[in-house]
Amino acid sequence: MRIILIIPELSSGGAERVLVLLAKGFLQRDHSVSVLTMSNDDADFYSLPTGVKRIALNLRYKSATPLHALWNTVVRLVCLRKAIQSTQPDVVISFMPQMNILTALALFRTNYAVIATQHSSAKMFPCGQPWELLRHATYPQLQKVVSVSQDVDDEFSWLPKGKRAVISNPFLPIKRTHVQIDYPNKVDPDKKWIVAMGRLINAKGFDLLLAAFEKIADRYPDWDLLILGEGELKLELENLRDRLKLSESVVFTGAISNPFPLLQRAKLFVLASRTEGFPMALGEALACGLPVISTNCSSGIREVMRDGIDGILVPNQDVGALAAAMDRLMSDEAERNRLATRAPEVVERFSLDKVLDRWETLIVEVLQNTHN
Repeated sequence: MRIILIIPELSSGGAERVLVLLAKGFLQRDHSVSVLTMSNDDADFYSLPTGVKRIALNLRYKSATPLHALWNTVVRLVCLRKAIQSTQPDVVISFMPQMNILTALALFRTNYAVIATQHSSAKMFPCGQPWELLRHATYPQLQKVVSVSQDVDDEFSWLPKGKRAVISNPFLPIKRTHVQIDYPNKVDPDKKWIVAMGRLINAKGFDLLLAAFEKIADRYPDWDLLILGEGELKLELENLRDRLKLSESVVFTGAISNPFPLLQRAKLFVLASRTEGFPMALGEALACGLPVISTNCSSGIREVMRDGIDGILVPNQDVGALAAAMDRLMSDEAERNRLATRAPEVVERFSLDKVLDRWETLIVEVLQNTHN
C-alpha cells in the first residue's frame, strides 16, 4: 500500500514520535511511506528511516490580518491537496486536530481514504474557534477517527460508532547501552536521579511535580530531579524551582533527542500530568526498566502502567499523594527493583507488530468501505 502520514511538524512530541515509529513499521512491512509536514524539514527533531519519502511544504507562517489569514489558509489547502495527490496514496493518515481538519478540507470531494488520529483529550486541548466548528463539520466526513485511548475516544461520542476506533501507541525494545553518557549541563552523575519528561506546558503538571519534590527533597540530598523537555512554561517553571529552593537538586536539561541512556541510568520516573492520551514518555520509561509513578489522569495511563505491578498510581493533581509515593520508592530500593523487573513487559503488551496489525486491519476495512 501507499501510505502518507501528515503532521504539522516533526517536533519533540509524543504524536511525532508515534508517527516516526509507524513510518518505520509500515516501511518494514514493504508499504510505500511518505511523511508530509507543513513546516520545513530543518525544524525536524526526529529523523525518519531511510526509504521514507519526506515532503516539507514550509507553509507555517503568521498572518498579519484576517484577510491575509484566509488567503494563507487557501494557499495551504491547495498546496496540501497537490502534495498529497502527488504521492497517489491508498490511505491518508493525519495527526493533530488542526492538521486533521486541514487534511479533510484539502481532500474535500475526493475519493481518498482519510483517517485522523487523536492523541490527546479534546476537552483539555480545545482547538478554539473557528477550529471547533470545523472539527464538527469535517470529522464526520473522515473514514475513521482513531484515538489512542478509550477516554479520548469517549469524547467523540457525537460521531457514529462506525467512524471511531481505538489503537494504542507502540513501544520498541530499548537496548541497554554501555557507551559513555554525554551528561547535560549541571547533571551530577554521582547522584541518584528521578526523571520526568515531556513538553513544558500546564497539562504536563511539572509545577505539581516540583511542589511534591519540595516536600521530600531535604530528606534525599543524594537524589536529583531531571526534567527533560522544552516548552512555553520553561522560564516560569525554572522560577518556581528557585522559589522552592530546589535549584541545587532540580535540573532542566532541555529537549534531548536520545533520552534513553539517561533513563537507563535513572532510578525512578515520575509523570505528574493533569491529562494524557496514551503517554509515550511513560511507556518508554517502562521499556527502559524504570519503576514509574503516575497521576491517574486517563484510561491511557492505566493501560500503559499497572498499579502495584510496574508502578504506583496516585490521584490526579494530589501533590501530597505524589510526594508520598516518591518518598516510598526513593527510600526502598527493593521495592523499586521489584517494580522495575516487570516494567519492560510494556514492550510486549504494546509491541510495534501488534499495533501495526491493528492498523493494517483498520486500513483494509477502510479501503473496502471507501471503494464499495
